[in-house]
Amino acid sequence: MYSVYALKFAEQNVASCEFFYRERSHDPVTLNFFVWLILGGPKPILVDTGFSEFDASERELRNFVPPAEMVRRAGVDPVEIELTVMTHLHWDHWAGHRQFTNSRFVVQSREVAFWTGRFGSNPVFGRGINVEELAHLVPLTYGGRVDVIDGDLELLPGIRLYRLGGHTEGTQVVVVDTETGPLVLAADASHFFRNVETGHPVQIASNLTDMLAGFDRMKRLAGTTGTVVAGHDPEIAERFKVQEQGIIQLA
Repeated sequence: MYSVYALKFAEQNVASCEFFYRERSHDPVTLNFFVWLILGGPKPILVDTGFSEFDASERELRNFVPPAEMVRRAGVDPVEIELTVMTHLHWDHWAGHRQFTNSRFVVQSREVAFWTGRFGSNPVFGRGINVEELAHLVPLTYGGRVDVIDGDLELLPGIRLYRLGGHTEGTQVVVVDTETGPLVLAADASHFFRNVETGHPVQIASNLTDMLAGFDRMKRLAGTTGTVVAGHDPEIAERFKVQEQGIIQLA
């Protein structure tokens, strides 16, 4: 069985209305930023790469620690990361990929198609991207370091990927078999536990009906013994075991 860790590397205050569809409140809520580390297999697996000091400064985030440093603090040398699952390509999930120089990156084909297609650069969507880092996807692909997949996939025994869409066209979640049951790493398929647990969509969406269907599917994937882990919720530190500052054991 695998063990899974959420590694917090930054935080930011945001308006509630940005993350709860048609929410009128502008009260601040705290958004935590994580990458996730899966241990117990032949090699450590990373889920998402976070971002760099550049984005942390440009977007005025607090308490930034490079994601690679958080991986190191969790006991893994970043050069040992040879496989990273990209839940999607927004700046806060992809722009840190240069920190993991030995990794291949697994991304959904619909995600690549959207951001290189007609609407990706539209201001409605475009602010979610670090353009320079997104452009680096092309040389990485031609260099054999990007695995573009279509739909659901068993990545390794006990680790499965499911494309849900909703937040972005190629948003995928990672389901990991653990001693406590299936662990669903929702990432931005559900920023907060409130999203998936009450069916309240995130404001940032490419397809609201896909997002709602994704909430139902994540619950089915978790089943009666598993857990859906929200992607940005500070409550993660309350629901799971904090090993040390920024390192939270999920299973």
